[in-house]
Amino acid sequence: MAVMGPTGRFDAFRALSERRGKAGERLVERLAQVRKGTTADPGSWAPAVAAGLRLPAAAALGPAAYYADLRAPHGRRHVRVCAATACFAAQAGRHVTQVEQELGVTAGAVSPDGGTSLQAVRCLGYCYAGPAALDGATPCTGPSLPGQLAGREPPTAPRIPVADDTGDPVLLAGAVAGEPAWQVWPQIVTAGDPARVRREVAASGLRGRGGAGFRVAAKWEAAGRAPGTVVVANGDEGDPGSYADRLLMEADPRRVLEGLALACFACGARRAVVLVRSEYPQALARMREAAAEAYADGHFGSRVHGTDTTLDVGVVEGAGSYVAGEETALIASLEGTGAAPGRARPTRPPAGCGTSRPW
Repeated sequence: MAVMGPTGRFDAFRALSERRGKAGERLVERLAQVRKGTTADPGSWAPAVAAGLRLPAAAALGPAAYYADLRAPHGRRHVRVCAATACFAAQAGRHVTQVEQELGVTAGAVSPDGGTSLQAVRCLGYCYAGPAALDGATPCTGPSLPGQLAGREPPTAPRIPVADDTGDPVLLAGAVAGEPAWQVWPQIVTAGDPARVRREVAASGLRGRGGAGFRVAAKWEAAGRAPGTVVVANGDEGDPGSYADRLLMEADPRRVLEGLALACFACGARRAVVLVRSEYPQALARMREAAAEAYADGHFGSRVHGTDTTLDVGVVEGAGSYVAGEETALIASLEGTGAAPGRARPTRPPAGCGTSRPW
C-alpha cells in the first residue's frame, strides 16, 4: 500500500521509514546527539547518522541543514543567547554584542580552540526577565547577563510570575493550588467509558491554548478513534511573551501528562508523544522525570491499572525551529523531516489532534 504525504503525493521518506522500522522517529534525535560533540559542518557527519539508520544520506542532510540546533557548531561549552523580541527590547539588542565580547566569540561561531560556541536563538521563555541566555542548561537573565556568563556574578533566573498586577493568580491548578495530579485518570480508565470523557469535555467548552482557541471536543471527534491514532502534545512555543507552556511543563508536569492520558483514552490512542522545544531544558527534564514516574506508578504502559488499556508516552526534544510550533510542522519534525507546515488546518486536525497518519 502506497504511503501518501499530506498533499496526496507518494512520500518516499515515509515509505522508507515504514519499511525500516520507522527510523524517521529517531533521526533528529541521533543527529542532535552527534552535533553536541562536534564543531564540524553537518555534511561531514550527517550521512553517517543516516547510514546507521539504514536511510539515504539525503534523509539526514535535510534536517541537519534545516534545524538551528543542528546547523550551529557546538563547542565544549555551548551558550544560547536569546535574540527574540522581548530580550531585544530589554536593551535594544545590545546584550548580544556584550555577550559576544565577554565570550570572545560571535553568534553562530565557535572559538578557535573549540572551547566555546555561541548561538543566537528565538525565545528561551524568560520574556519577563530578559535579556536571557542558556549556558548549557543553566539559565542566566537580567541586565547583568554578560557578567553572569563571564563568571563575575552568579546565574540569575527568577521563576515565572503566576499572578497579575492585582495579585490575583492567573493559574489556579497545580502550580499554585489544587489537588495533586493523577486523581482522575485511575478512576476513568478503570471505568472504561471513553464516551464519558468526550461528553464532559464537550459540555465544558474546553478550548485549545493556541491562538485559534479551537474546541478540544471537535479535535477529538475528528480523530474518529481510528486505529493507529497518535496524540501529540505541543510543547513548542516561541511567540514573544509566550511562556505558559514552560510554566505548565516545569511546575505541573504530572497534570500535563494526566490530561494527555485522558485525551488518548478519549481518542482511542495507544500512543502519545510530547515534543518539548530544546530551548526549554528544564521543562524537558521535568517532563521526562514525570513520565518515568507515571510508568513506575502504573499510569502508563500495558494493562494500565489492571485494565486492557495500553498507553505508551514518549517525551521528545525539539531541534530549534520557530515554525515547529505550528501543528502540521511539528508532526513533520517528529517524522524526521524539516518542520514545514502542511496544508491541513484545524478544521480537519492532523496527527497532533489524532489521525492515523503514519510517522
